[in-house]
Amino acid sequence: MLLKNEELKDKLEKMAAAALNGNNPSELDNYDSHDKQPTKKKPPPRLFCDICDCFDLHDTEDCPTQMQMPDSPPHTTYHGNKGEERPYCDICEVFGHWTDSCNDDQTF
Repeated sequence: MLLKNEELKDKLEKMAAAALNGNNPSELDNYDSHDKQPTKKKPPPRLFCDICDCFDLHDTEDCPTQMQMPDSPPHTTYHGNKGEERPYCDICEVFGHWTDSCNDDQTF
């Protein structure tokens, strides 16, 4: 009985010393297994950007290139009269020529 108490006191001292040295309590659970290797925690996954194709700089969601891509088309640069009718093509769906003068042969 006395020998068992001494062993438990030694283990308790080792656990207290290990805790003071910064070890996690989960790492102290394997103090009985001297022949087994201590289990190491798996490192967190590395950051990877699919756009830049690079590791450890940033994640794809935080990519600065992605932030530069606008979600909406750019504003018009037309600076003509508001009252003037602009030529618009219903076939091409662009301004610049009338539907009657469209030379687009494709049918949608």
